[in-house]
Amino acid sequence: MKKQIKLTSIQLTFFIIQTQIGVGILGLPFNVFLVSKNDAWISVLIAGGIVQVIITILWLLARRFPSKSIFEYSKLLAGNVIGVVINIGYLIYGVLVTSLIMMFATAIIKTWALVLTPEWVVMLMLLLPGIYLGKEKVMEISNVYVVVSGLIFLLIIVSIVVLFIYPVDWRYLFPIGATGGVTMLKGAKEAYFSMLGFELLLILYPYFKNNGDWAVLKSVSSANLFVTLVYTFLTISSVVTFSPEELKIVPQPVLYYVKSLYLQVIERVDLLFASLWIVNVITSLTSYLFLITENCSLLFKRVKKIKRVHCTVFWGFSAYIIALLPEKPEEMDILNTWVLNFSYVFVLAIPILFLGISLIFKKKEGESA
Repeated sequence: MKKQIKLTSIQLTFFIIQTQIGVGILGLPFNVFLVSKNDAWISVLIAGGIVQVIITILWLLARRFPSKSIFEYSKLLAGNVIGVVINIGYLIYGVLVTSLIMMFATAIIKTWALVLTPEWVVMLMLLLPGIYLGKEKVMEISNVYVVVSGLIFLLIIVSIVVLFIYPVDWRYLFPIGATGGVTMLKGAKEAYFSMLGFELLLILYPYFKNNGDWAVLKSVSSANLFVTLVYTFLTISSVVTFSPEELKIVPQPVLYYVKSLYLQVIERVDLLFASLWIVNVITSLTSYLFLITENCSLLFKRVKKIKRVHCTVFWGFSAYIIALLPEKPEEMDILNTWVLNFSYVFVLAIPILFLGISLIFKKKEGESA
């Protein structure tokens, strides 16, 4: 595995931001509010804090094997057979997350814009640019992410404008903390799923190790802080814009309050907002296709005929087929639950287990199993 050089901390920060911000940015306020009510914004902050703890754990593990991704040192820590099984598990996890991104993004796009367009066409339009970019190396993907990250600030600016124009009621935020700590933690669980993407640190660390251990931690932490603040701001905006009764029936509150914004030069601001959001969906999709490609390339590295692009195309279309299978919202929720449970295993449980094995048996890079 050849490591690239001249990659900066800024590139890592935007890589994580573009992976974390995706489909969830539109539905997160609704999903968290259903659980935490007016304390939904507190749940988002709690989720950001929990994610930061997990990021620190992942960083402690990755810095013990600075030149290897988790797909490489999994065999060192768990043995060849179990290591391969774990790597296959990460491959399945990446495919399922990719399917989920396409599935939920397509549902929103068809609701707001392309009502009569078949699902398979919409998903294909999301998948093709993801494959085109996902087959590339970290340098190329990072450069694109840095450029398109400016669109996130446009989304924030539009939301700020809405707060000044649309009649809001700040009393909807009170009383603060009335729902209780347990309920806010349950809401944090809903917010956590929309923040996934930070786990790519386990495969990105080797590419950015030349910046230093602490620089990597600061970059990923900065990305998580930015995403947490953006999600918190959008949640607060949604809570003060809609009444509690309204917010219970508004699945994409961000798009709904943007739709109320009237500009003489732009007839449908919500469609402009959705167009910018689609870019973030594609970048998030690309990141997981990159994870799949890195994993697949390592699993089949001895087969010379299999190249990176073959892995990206094959598994990308496998995710595409899976995304087309669910026909009802209940079936989509089942896949969502699967992915959430998978994330507990591959984002939290396995890294903690590996870190424990590494510390107890004093295994680091360069030491034989």
